[in-house]
Amino acid sequence: VGQFYAITVDNAKPYNIYGGLQDNGTWMGSSRPTNNDYMSTRTDRYIYELIAGGDGMQVQVDHRDNQTFYSGFQFGFYTRQNREKKETRSIRPRHELGEQPLRFNWQTPILLSRHNQDVLYYGSNRFSRSLNKGDSIQVISTDLSNGRKEGTVPYGTITSIAESPHRFGLLYAGTDDGNVHLSRDGGYTWTLISKSLPQGLW
Repeated sequence: VGQFYAITVDNAKPYNIYGGLQDNGTWMGSSRPTNNDYMSTRTDRYIYELIAGGDGMQVQVDHRDNQTFYSGFQFGFYTRQNREKKETRSIRPRHELGEQPLRFNWQTPILLSRHNQDVLYYGSNRFSRSLNKGDSIQVISTDLSNGRKEGTVPYGTITSIAESPHRFGLLYAGTDDGNVHLSRDGGYTWTLISKSLPQGLW
């Protein structure tokens, strides 16, 4: 049984589908394959192409070229790749000396801004942002969770990030311990907006 953690598409014509599979890497393939089987009989290759290993997680695609994509595996290890230029760059925010280490969810969330695709958002227990496609990335928020909880995997982490389609920098972030935050300034300051909701839920 195959389990997709997350899928996305690009703006190519025909468009491509990208997906991160549990314990089976990240794959991409055309929305209009040349035959209806999962494997091409002419080339003995899968219609879907393996583009990254590990537990495949979230994928984001730069719609300006449909060649640059961001993918990763468990606990927030992401890379930016360009299929045409065969370039790869690792992306992972780090805490400053003297700070508590960042906590990364099993399926760490990332998001490319639809308003400016040089801007990459990234969630650990704190919110990070890159203004240059991940060449450098800055941790710009405090801990948005309720704090660490002991367990077999990190807990007290951001699990989802969304940006308004109408306004650049109007952001939402949700955590695995029940917080939903709103930022109106690109992630520098956050307001907790979930106090009236049932508490302690994912």
